[in-house]
Amino acid sequence: MLAKRTLTYTFLLFGIFAFAQSHTLKGKVTDSQNKPLEYATVSVQDPETFDEIAGNITDANGNFVLDDVPAGNFILYIESFMGNIFEKPIEITQNQDLGILKLEENSVVALEGAIITATNPMYKMELDKKVYNLSQDLSAKGSSLSDALQNVPSVQVDGDGNISLRGNENVRILIDGKPSSLVGISDPATALQNLPADVVERIEVVTNPSARYEAEGSAGIINIILKKGKLQGFNGSVNINGGIPATAGVAANLNYRTGKWNLFTNLSYRYAERLRKGSSYTTRFNSDGIPRYEDMNNESTRINNGYNIMLGTEYYLDDRNTFTVSGNFRNGNNENNSELRYTDFDSNLIETANSIRTEYEKEKDYSAEGSLNYKHEFLTPGHEFSIDARATYSAETEDGDLREIGNLVNSTERSFSSEYQNRIIISADYVYPFGEKGRFELGARGEMEGTLTDFKVDSLSSEGWTSKPEFSNRTDYRQNVYAAYAQFGQGFGNFSFFAGLRMENSDITVKSILNESTTRKNYVDFFPSLFLNYEFENEDQLQVSYSRRVRRPRGWDLIPFTSYSNNRNLFMGNPNLNPQYTDSYELSYVAKVGKLMITPNVYYSNTQDNIQRYQSINENGALVTRPINVGTEYRYGGDLTFTYRPWRWWNIMGNVNLFGYKTEGQYTDTYINPTTGETIVKTTNFDGDGFSWFGRLNNNFTLPAKFSVQLSGNYRAGMKSAQSERKPMYSADLSINKDLFNDNATITLSVRDLFNTRKFEMESWGEDFYLESQNRWNVRSVNLTFTYRFNQSKRDQRREQRENNAEFEMEGAGEM
Repeated sequence: MLAKRTLTYTFLLFGIFAFAQSHTLKGKVTDSQNKPLEYATVSVQDPETFDEIAGNITDANGNFVLDDVPAGNFILYIESFMGNIFEKPIEITQNQDLGILKLEENSVVALEGAIITATNPMYKMELDKKVYNLSQDLSAKGSSLSDALQNVPSVQVDGDGNISLRGNENVRILIDGKPSSLVGISDPATALQNLPADVVERIEVVTNPSARYEAEGSAGIINIILKKGKLQGFNGSVNINGGIPATAGVAANLNYRTGKWNLFTNLSYRYAERLRKGSSYTTRFNSDGIPRYEDMNNESTRINNGYNIMLGTEYYLDDRNTFTVSGNFRNGNNENNSELRYTDFDSNLIETANSIRTEYEKEKDYSAEGSLNYKHEFLTPGHEFSIDARATYSAETEDGDLREIGNLVNSTERSFSSEYQNRIIISADYVYPFGEKGRFELGARGEMEGTLTDFKVDSLSSEGWTSKPEFSNRTDYRQNVYAAYAQFGQGFGNFSFFAGLRMENSDITVKSILNESTTRKNYVDFFPSLFLNYEFENEDQLQVSYSRRVRRPRGWDLIPFTSYSNNRNLFMGNPNLNPQYTDSYELSYVAKVGKLMITPNVYYSNTQDNIQRYQSINENGALVTRPINVGTEYRYGGDLTFTYRPWRWWNIMGNVNLFGYKTEGQYTDTYINPTTGETIVKTTNFDGDGFSWFGRLNNNFTLPAKFSVQLSGNYRAGMKSAQSERKPMYSADLSINKDLFNDNATITLSVRDLFNTRKFEMESWGEDFYLESQNRWNVRSVNLTFTYRFNQSKRDQRREQRENNAEFEMEGAGEM
């Protein structure tokens, strides 16, 4: 009996004790102006695993209550809807009223616009740019950077891997704020397919850059920020992935920081097979208007096989002086195996010929890059001076064996192409803040670049290999750009402005060695920019901005030939191509409406000497595409990006871009008919207009048992120009993620193009041809990625990411 009573009392005391260990916390969250913050996330978290013990969201008055909080030592973590963070250790022994908790601004507010962060850490909205944290994108795990860019708001990637911004392909791609050999020489699409997304921290999209940025890129800038660890001690992460079609890769991000030194590295290897399928139906008209038809089907396998090595060190001489030395090396051994099946018909649709053309191409590319940076911080916060120097060397070679067999043809050919490029960039930047809201910036930059391109085709005959001179060229392209800029900004109450002017002197020489001809161009241009900002009492932000940009012809725009894979469809450069200039105007607004964060933008641009692609049939019946300057292009549109968090476990991010375009101008093509010797004059009218749009929706779900799911969809409407029309396209991606081993590891399963619908359909036409085509650059793919983190708690990762973001906001302004 005594034992029974003792046991009963024991359980009763245990129940009372257990109940007593569960406590309630309450308090109020305000901003720096003591205004209540609604929808702020308040949680008590485990200091080791970072798991949430209890959590809630503040009400309209900023109040919160956390029930059933156990006793112990934890972390109190508060994140406002605007992205500001409050974090401190807390010991819980009883019910507590925490009183008023004030969230100070933890972000640097540039005069171009205040930073506003969505509660979903994958995306950050700002007035002057969009920041996409690729490291938080589940579907990017194990994928190429080219594939991952398809999820970035306002960015599109077509079937050939070409990148556009708001429907405009004239975009400048930078790595860590600088031009880099990592994006290749003349084929950024292939280079980005070789670069693993796992080595990238975030992507910044700047649609209307200020004068501190280089003026190249009339559509704007995409800045890719690589991962660089800064945590104390030795730590890092390793990713291993594999998938179908055949894909395998490994990436390691490591750093060691002790005392005044920080050593960091990114190592990656990637193997991927891309299966491409396509078809086209072409109608060609002779001078009498009589048609003949060509039906083509192709299949190809592209194999990307390469590795990247990035090493760097930071030395903190003292609290105000930092030296950074870094370098990277890229090596790729790629293959492209293709088969094209042709069937030709006469005007009565009677088959006249058929053939199969095969190509086995080997491509080797490598690059080496080194950089040195020095930064001095003065006593006044934000007052700094920096010098940056970097040198790169890149080489790309392609050797192709081509065979075509048919009832009317039996040919064996080989093609050779090579590109060698060296580049030196030296820049200096100075930032001087004054008063409470004033800032003055001054900088200079010099970029010296040289590219040697060699291209030739040989044909096998009874006499052996003989050169085809019409496809032979050796071009020496040199471009030197010297620039200086100054910017001044000031704030008055809720209003601020930032005005700048950039001068660039371009010295370009294009020398055709075989033809012994030289084209020289030298011009000085001025690129002004102006930003007007107004902050409302409710913290909404309004900005009106203007900038002038340029698109200079690059090497591949100027050399005569770059590919011979399809001898019926050729691309030809234009040595007489001139730069195009764009004046861009933009109205941006950032607002919070309840749980909804939105950034609507309205924009307009006017482009002179517009660079267009012109297509025509040459004397051999091949379709030739080449760039030309023609007339003026006007673009206008609206861009809306939003984030919405209906519940704590569901985050939504969406982007819709609607744009119209109008082109004016005509192009006159003059050539001599090789059969009759007659001079042919053909004029093509490029007048036209149209309207298009594209959108994407990204859903992130946080589920029990440390699972998370990401489901995203994309839609791109059709688009029509003077000589072509692109058909609509849609696709969806799915990723499932689970944390393992006390959050030290993560496994991710991703399916890209879930419904196998990502295909590109196009129609193009001219006076003497009409073409319908369809291409799929890759089929549906499945990828499995395992990530292991060592000596990195989730708390450390989050703190490091915030520090890196803030550091780049402060440093990046003067670096570009």
